[in-house]
Amino acid sequence: MTDRPHPSSQAERAADLRAARSKRGWRALQLTCMVLSVSSLMGYLAMTTQVAEGARAQLIVAPGEAPSFSVLLAGLDVAYCYYHTPCKPGDPRIQSLSRTDTLMLAIFDKTHVKILSIPRDTWVDGTNRKVNAGYPIGGPEQMVHDVETVTGQRIDYYAVVKLSYVEDIIDALGGLDVNAPAPVDFVDNAAKLRLKLDAGPHHLNGKDAVAFLRMRKAPGWGDDYGRMDRQKEAVAQLLDKLRSPQGLSALPSLMAAFSQGVTTNADPGLLQQMVPHLGSYRLQMATLPTHDGQGSYLIADRSRLADVLGKDIPENTVSQPTVPARILDASGQPGLGEALARYLRLRGLEVGQIEVQPKSLERSRVVTLNEVTSAQAYADFLGLARLQALRFPVSYGEVVIYLGADAAERFGGLAAFAGH
Repeated sequence: MTDRPHPSSQAERAADLRAARSKRGWRALQLTCMVLSVSSLMGYLAMTTQVAEGARAQLIVAPGEAPSFSVLLAGLDVAYCYYHTPCKPGDPRIQSLSRTDTLMLAIFDKTHVKILSIPRDTWVDGTNRKVNAGYPIGGPEQMVHDVETVTGQRIDYYAVVKLSYVEDIIDALGGLDVNAPAPVDFVDNAAKLRLKLDAGPHHLNGKDAVAFLRMRKAPGWGDDYGRMDRQKEAVAQLLDKLRSPQGLSALPSLMAAFSQGVTTNADPGLLQQMVPHLGSYRLQMATLPTHDGQGSYLIADRSRLADVLGKDIPENTVSQPTVPARILDASGQPGLGEALARYLRLRGLEVGQIEVQPKSLERSRVVTLNEVTSAQAYADFLGLARLQALRFPVSYGEVVIYLGADAAERFGGLAAFAGH
């Protein structure tokens, strides 16, 4: 097979790969169905969702544009009123005894989405507490103020999500595909959770997936940073599943349960403005840079935020990576990693080592620690999420393209490049 000439522009490069992807013909139908489904539910949601106090000015969005805003996503853990005894619904002590150990700041710049995980032990400047302690002291408004202090980013909205609703989301979307880094037997009697897994790939239901995402001290599973990496990967996977036929069919039930599972100060109409653009969102995920403080405190390093979040990229552009990509092929599809490498090289992109790993149920993604611009270029070119994963096998100065269970469907059209 003769090598084809390089496309004359970056736009042609991006279009060439899109043409090679298989089974994408129903994308427009998906988005149309999603728009209709969400639009029909917005009236119900507006009537049943109690917009919390502290709502900020309503966004002004130009017709046809995706809204730009920031929202703090917080996972509300179980509140215990007595030793090993969860509080009953409606107990006035729930807020003061709750913790938000999962904090993610999502910044929407039209279709560019940056999600920043906030370590639970990060010190809030001017206080004597950690960032996860703001909610029990002053509710979601104090939580937002503390995260604004830590990150220096203005936050428009908050969404406090109950773990039971996370379980429902995962079940409705068909479960979560994960890879256990080591055997584990996790027991939380108070929360009625037990998770026993061998090392390797697993498909988990909602309850087991929540346990998987909560663990941070199991041997071989890393610390809080390992947990945040697993949570980022889960978010990317669930967003991908939401675009599937099963995700579309689950949308009505998820929306109907929204008001019971989420407390927010956002206008319900915001979701309606976002829906037409779901197929265009470009996802970037990172962890707030920190360094060790006294005791168990972490000190936020805001000067390095741009290094992990990356620079803003204009709409409809594809930047040129300057770092060769390493491919980890866990797709289970023989020769797919080699085919992708050859294709990228023909398009003028550099590829280094190609490593075949045991088949994984996880989704494909682009991972880096500090080469954010190059990683984002590969992610945009391949249509994948870009993650900064601190407990993933990637070194500083490196970009890894990880091919998971979905790679055969995403890149099946590249089979012609195999074996050459």
